[in-house]
Amino acid sequence: MLRTSYRLLRTNPVATGSRGSICPIRRIHSIQFTRTFATLNEKEKSKLSTTPLGQDKTMENNLKTETNRLSKTLSKFWEKVGTAYNPESNKTEVQLDGKALKTPLGFAVALPESKKNLAHLVAHEWANLPDLKVKTNALPITSVVARTIDLGTVYNGPNNEKDSSLTNVEEIATKIGDLEDIRLNILRYLDTDTCLIFTTKDEYEGKLRLRQDELYLPQIEEYNDFFTKWGEKNGLLASGQKVQLEYLDCETQGLRGNSQTITTQNVVLNWVESLSMYDLVALEKAILTTKSFLCGVTLLRSNCSNEEDIKNLYQFNKASADDYYFRTIDEIVELGNMEIIFQTGEWGEVEDTHDVDKVDWLRNLTSAAILCH
Repeated sequence: MLRTSYRLLRTNPVATGSRGSICPIRRIHSIQFTRTFATLNEKEKSKLSTTPLGQDKTMENNLKTETNRLSKTLSKFWEKVGTAYNPESNKTEVQLDGKALKTPLGFAVALPESKKNLAHLVAHEWANLPDLKVKTNALPITSVVARTIDLGTVYNGPNNEKDSSLTNVEEIATKIGDLEDIRLNILRYLDTDTCLIFTTKDEYEGKLRLRQDELYLPQIEEYNDFFTKWGEKNGLLASGQKVQLEYLDCETQGLRGNSQTITTQNVVLNWVESLSMYDLVALEKAILTTKSFLCGVTLLRSNCSNEEDIKNLYQFNKASADDYYFRTIDEIVELGNMEIIFQTGEWGEVEDTHDVDKVDWLRNLTSAAILCH
């Protein structure tokens, strides 16, 4: 299975891999996964292909929770929204009419002291829903918070293993997704990262390529340094070895696939495994929106407020706070959506398409930024 293939990354941390030929469509999955998938039996394929990435498919179950009820009725059924501190759990609960709001899997939306403000933002979303029919995208913060709580509760065992104390934990885990598969699915986006694909020099009179060179090349250099220092710090690289992100230059290499070496994948996966559940879900949301692993990491590095995480996970390659790597949400949107920005600048926007997508990007990335703050 996919997980078995990637376990080789851990057992051979200083191995090097070559760039293989993969399907020449810009945003499809790498051929390594395709080949692995093709060798699986039907049962294994079914298990792997149904693992949800980013979308909380537990909305489809029949548990009597507020989030499920709202998704089915699409109408308000409560009067009062608030938050309350629960001394037993030492967390702040979001409540509807005095009862704890629950996630699709039935766990209380209760957040620790460090995320207390997040609880108030979730309550604010529910308090400001319209009285008429509720749109499914009207609760972006609730969506990522609920996914975080569901994943964090199910995988609450040692080393993020399933919590065996939960009733029917295996059945619940199939609904929310396998944590290791989620991490590996995230890693796959690095091969086809939007920020690692450079157009030809004649597109839009060369203006698109100039802008890509201006923004993408410094970003690639930054993340070569970032992941090299992470690899050195964690003993994942041989002496003198460095991480070099592979990118595709369509001007000289044509239209083909792009893939990272085993060494790079090993180092990056190790970093992903070090993230908290909040940051992992935020990363997942940002990657699914931008189709860029680097944009997702940039969002985390730009919005984390935990001093320990900033020092150990996000800015460890910087000498001082003045040098911290930071990008605004609008800058991340440009990094991930540059080609569309040039297209609409040249030909104009399609009504109810490009304008809606623009708002959707901002909503998704902002909710991810709030989650990891």
